[in-house]
Amino acid sequence: MDETEALPKLREDFRMQNKSVFILGASGETGRVLLKEILEQSLFSKVTLIGRRKLTFHEEAYKNVNQEVVDFEKLDDYASAFQGHDVGFCCLGTTRNKAGAVRKKYIFFPFCWPVMPRNPFLLPLFLSACSA
Repeated sequence: MDETEALPKLREDFRMQNKSVFILGASGETGRVLLKEILEQSLFSKVTLIGRRKLTFHEEAYKNVNQEVVDFEKLDDYASAFQGHDVGFCCLGTTRNKAGAVRKKYIFFPFCWPVMPRNPFLLPLFLSACSA
């Protein structure tokens, strides 16, 4: 069985595991693409966005997306927002044009870095979202 034939079975097997995911930075260019892909593929039973503010979505596909608002200056106070997820993606960042000369320095704790699952079909999804 070649890779293209195995992919649908891998996706279905993953769906059956009822995994949950969080995304940091879903309001940015990379995070938006990643969120859209995750929702279109219906890979996760629970999708949570973690960010500085609540996002507004009008499309039906986003109706079951959970949102947690956190203060990145006080991440220790919001540890519960990160708990209970099987996979996490960190899409935080900005472009030089948007940031200008002033940059905010955040200290990222280990749970904020991307947690790459062992499933081979999620790696290309992650990499394509990061290069968008």
